[in-house]
Amino acid sequence: MEEKNSTEIMMTAWMATNANQPDARTLSYAEFSTKYVWKEGGWHKRKQGKCIGRMVYVHSTAREKYYLRVLLNIVKGAQSYKEIRTLGDVGYPIFKEACYAHGLLNNDKEWHEAMSEANKWAMPSQLKELFVTMILFCEVTDITKLWKESYGMLSEDIERKKRRLFGDPNLELSDAAKRSYTLLEIDKILMRYGKRLSDIESMPQPVESDVHGMENRLIRDEKKYDRKQLRDEWEEKVKLLNTEQKVINAVSSKLQELFFVYGHGGTRKTFLYGAISVKLRSEGKIVLNVASSVTGIAALLLPGGRTAHSRFDIPIELFDDSTCNVKQNSQLAELLRETSLIIWDEAPMDHRNAFEALDRTMRDIVSYTDPDASSKMFGGKVVLLGGDFRQVLPIVSKGKRQDIVQASISRSHIWKSCTVFLLRKSIRVTDSDGQRHRFNKWLLAMGDGRLEAKAEEHEDEGTWIKIPEEYTSMCGKLDIKQVVDEIYPSFVEGSKDDEYLRERAILTPLNETADTVNDYMTGQIPGKYKIYKSCDEVCAASINSEDQFSTYPIEYLNTLNLQGLPKHELKHKVGMPVMLLRNINPSQGLCNGTRLIVTRTGEYIVEARIITGSNVGKHVLIPRIMLTSTDPKVPFILKRRQCPLKPCYAMTINKSQGQSLTHVGVYLPKPVFSHGQLYGVASRTTTTQGLRFFIDDIDQNFKGYTRNIVYKEVFSNLPVIE
Repeated sequence: MEEKNSTEIMMTAWMATNANQPDARTLSYAEFSTKYVWKEGGWHKRKQGKCIGRMVYVHSTAREKYYLRVLLNIVKGAQSYKEIRTLGDVGYPIFKEACYAHGLLNNDKEWHEAMSEANKWAMPSQLKELFVTMILFCEVTDITKLWKESYGMLSEDIERKKRRLFGDPNLELSDAAKRSYTLLEIDKILMRYGKRLSDIESMPQPVESDVHGMENRLIRDEKKYDRKQLRDEWEEKVKLLNTEQKVINAVSSKLQELFFVYGHGGTRKTFLYGAISVKLRSEGKIVLNVASSVTGIAALLLPGGRTAHSRFDIPIELFDDSTCNVKQNSQLAELLRETSLIIWDEAPMDHRNAFEALDRTMRDIVSYTDPDASSKMFGGKVVLLGGDFRQVLPIVSKGKRQDIVQASISRSHIWKSCTVFLLRKSIRVTDSDGQRHRFNKWLLAMGDGRLEAKAEEHEDEGTWIKIPEEYTSMCGKLDIKQVVDEIYPSFVEGSKDDEYLRERAILTPLNETADTVNDYMTGQIPGKYKIYKSCDEVCAASINSEDQFSTYPIEYLNTLNLQGLPKHELKHKVGMPVMLLRNINPSQGLCNGTRLIVTRTGEYIVEARIITGSNVGKHVLIPRIMLTSTDPKVPFILKRRQCPLKPCYAMTINKSQGQSLTHVGVYLPKPVFSHGQLYGVASRTTTTQGLRFFIDDIDQNFKGYTRNIVYKEVFSNLPVIE
């Protein structure tokens, strides 16, 4: 009781101080002890020293007291309890409602509000995509209720579509038919994720008697191409294939073969995949194009591309004996049995267990109709892999050098069955022939670790290479303003132009460095920003007892910036470029690594326009989704409900994989730390004149040098590209 009274006195004194001292109004109650000290029954400005305060823990079962404590972490300058419950011009009767308005609580009300908000400006087709995103990624508690309240918005265009489809302007559908057609469209969207309506508990099912066309839509979608148009397209593409590509195209039509196309950036691997796809699809065959799930962006460059994990339903957590989540009698299994060719781009970035899981799955699925398939690689299907081992290799949590190398596909048992083809000719860099040839030679030597390198005293091998002066802009102590001015000249004017933003980026090894640059640049563009705060919680299954919850209070969880998660507090402005952090809807262009321009900032929804990939110009809706992190830095699983976006004026080198840019600023206040990062960042450029290194090298013995890490053993069973 005494603790409660003293706590209450301190809090009411905080409100009184806010009323009398303007400087105090910039601090929340949780921050107050950093600038003020409690003595003699009141708050007084701190004259010296520094203190970090901690509020008394309150369990969530305490209800309003708990919600008051949550608000005291973010509300600044409140002079009464009423002001603590106020957001903008709206006052809320209880603290729980105020917490919800700030986006600090996990409940379904947000999804209902988000659908209603999006309905004010979005088309029904966009609302269906948003609905699927919610039921897959937002951990909706009562899906049935969300469906019932959203059905009117989702079905609004159904009758109009069917009138156009059947050529009957007077067609009127029964409520049952509209309901079933709407569910079928949602089911079709779910199929892109390898899911069905029947997999979503409590979702209603379409009634077959109400509609027609219940056949395997996965196969139908893969055969819906205009074959005559594809034949014409093939006749044009085949003229543009070089000798190396024609050889690969010829052998890719063989049966029961596994190939790997090995080529550095700019050797037109993507063009080759497209040409092969066009040829086979013009013959009525099924080609499945996928790309590494690490970045996702590469999938957007392939015709009908998807990420490998979403297409084959590969488990997130992989083991040596893992298989894909595909049932023998499912529509996805039927599709895989009908498939003639699988193309998998950026393969070196994926863990070898992913390929082995698909191999085991394909053998099992195809043997359902062909018993001999169980003894054949990938069930006897043709698989064409591609990529560049100089790029970033698979990510292995807490993995050492040997662990990363062993995770590579070149260390898999399937590699011995793989025929490797080389692509040597690059067309990415468009400078004069002499300069292009010199750049490509330097780039390949960097990627192979063949450049002359210096070693520091504690190093066993040299890792520090000299960057040619023609690609170096600044060495020594780095200034963010100078870096920005060179890569983003006339930034304020150019920030309104999609092309200007699409073709340039500042790349750096660390997230914290990218965040610093993004914060600086965001402050330079005019306009107010909208703040989105996350709702954070510890996954109960990841801790041993409920008592541990008090060890990780909300304010601590909010401070965590963990790998793969957006920040607790996001600031979005209309016109700001952002990058997607999750594979949400690959078929709509929403992949991990997709860049977008924010066009509207709602209370619960961010509307954005895609500026990269094959869906450029498309407007999409992005809600807050539930994200989890198993970052080894913390001893629990963090669940964060937040928009999966971050500013991308600057981005990390790993996130830049798959991007092509004309202006690349390589910002290195700290050197790279993993295989292929320096090679990867240098190969992002499409012009040598647009590549600039900014190196922090105050050591005179290493002037103009930076670290280049290459795991040479990964190339031991690969052909050498000169």
